[in-house]
Amino acid sequence: MQQSQRERYQDIVDRFVRIAQASLDKPVRIPELCRSVGVEPRQLRRACQAILGVTPVSHLHTLRLSEVRRTLSTPDGAAATVTEVASRFGFHELGRFAAAYRAAFGEHPSETRQRTLAKPNALSASK
Repeated sequence: MQQSQRERYQDIVDRFVRIAQASLDKPVRIPELCRSVGVEPRQLRRACQAILGVTPVSHLHTLRLSEVRRTLSTPDGAAATVTEVASRFGFHELGRFAAAYRAAFGEHPSETRQRTLAKPNALSASK
């Protein structure tokens, strides 16, 4: 890949990631993200494949999983149920969510939550 094309792809991916991260708790679809980034879906797919090695959908899924984990790792987030946190970030098929979470992080989301709740002053710190 030529350097100028790689730079263009990097710019597209940077804009995509920035916009996607800002809307993880909203039900945003790839066509909407493409409009916000200013590219066609095919161009976004090519850029993500070239720079990240995955499709935009896969990367968005990974970002959302990571945000669930980050949330469950905080006292405020752990005060909510796993179902509430997962639903907030667009995971409504909880069995698939739990399997994807375990594949990504090596533990169940409830284990992340329990570990956070077990920390001294976890709930009192969130009040």
